[in-house]
Amino acid sequence: MTRFLFDTAVFLYARGQQHEYRAPCRDLVQRCADGVFAGEASVEMVQEFAHVLRRRGLAGAAVRDESLAVASLCLIHDFGAPELHLALSLVATTPGLGVRDAVHAATALRRGIGLIISPDKAFDAISGLERVDPHEAAARLGSTPPEPRRPR
Repeated sequence: MTRFLFDTAVFLYARGQQHEYRAPCRDLVQRCADGVFAGEASVEMVQEFAHVLRRRGLAGAAVRDESLAVASLCLIHDFGAPELHLALSLVATTPGLGVRDAVHAATALRRGIGLIISPDKAFDAISGLERVDPHEAAARLGSTPPEPRRPR
């Protein structure tokens, strides 16, 4: 099974208003819920998702519940000092890369994950990381059932 990391945008588009990315992101999330795909994420992806929901005015209990639901769909990786240093290095050397995207990229690179599902083209500049647009994700990932994995 192809390993991939989720960008926060996938979950935000999946729960959001009508947008060109809503349907492919919902499809990807549903396939993960059905066990067809098994995505990975940094704990910081879940934090960013929760932050955006709270900033948009969602009540605390709803933020908690939706964020835990997102976390349940991913193998969650810790974010520590090594990832922080790599993320800051990426910010310093990659024009146009935001700090939160650098956090996701650093998580992927430190865990040997070569794909990130994201509409954000800033990831295209990261050596060792291939961005897959959500419109192409299902075809790129195939549809074989995931192998059981243990958290790291």
